[in-house]
Amino acid sequence: MLLESYYLSQLPFKYIPETLWMDSDGFISHCQTQEVPPLIRLTLLSDGSLVKLLKAVYLSEITVDVKAQRQMVMGIEMAKFLDAAEGSDAIGRDAWLCCNEKRLVYAHSVIDVSKMGEIIQKEINKKSIPVGMLLSDYGLPLLRDQLFLMQLRSDHFAKEFSVSGSLFWARCYRLRGGDGFNAAILEIFPADMFVSGH
Repeated sequence: MLLESYYLSQLPFKYIPETLWMDSDGFISHCQTQEVPPLIRLTLLSDGSLVKLLKAVYLSEITVDVKAQRQMVMGIEMAKFLDAAEGSDAIGRDAWLCCNEKRLVYAHSVIDVSKMGEIIQKEINKKSIPVGMLLSDYGLPLLRDQLFLMQLRSDHFAKEFSVSGSLFWARCYRLRGGDGFNAAILEIFPADMFVSGH
C-alpha cells in the first residue's frame, strides 16, 4: 500500500503488521477464513459516518480529543495518495474518538490545505469537531475511496486504549469533500472494540 512507509516512519507510535494491507475484496476473503465479528466487519467497510455509527452502537454522544495538530509539508507518497502536489501545505492531526471519556478509535489525519476554503480551515483549527462531522454539518458532499485495511500489533495502543489484547484493526482511506477538502485518514480500532459495548 502506497502509504505504508509513511505510517511506519511518521506515526507517533510503533506497530508490527500482522497482515498485509488489503483492499475491500481482500478483507472479505480474509474474513472468510479468520474470525472477525460482523460488527467489526461492517464498521471497517462502512463508507458512511463513523461518528454516527458509533452513536448508534453506544447510544451516546461521541466526542473528539485532539492530542496534536501541526502544519506540515506533504511528501511524495502522501501527495500521490491524495492526488496532490508534492510539497503542498497540510495539517497533521492525531485524535481520539471517545464515548464518555472511553477511547474508541484513534485517528491520524493528513489534510491537504492547498485548495481548502477558509471557513472549513478555521473550523478544523478549532479542533472541536471530528473532521467528517464538520463537513456534514456544513452540508458538504463527501466521498470516501482508496480504502485499505490491515491488522496490526501494538503494545503502545494496548496501553492507550486500556485493553488487554495487543491486536488492532486499521483502515486507511481518502476523504474528499466540497470546498476543496482532501485528506488521508487512518483509523485504528481494538480488535474486540464492541465486546464491551451494547
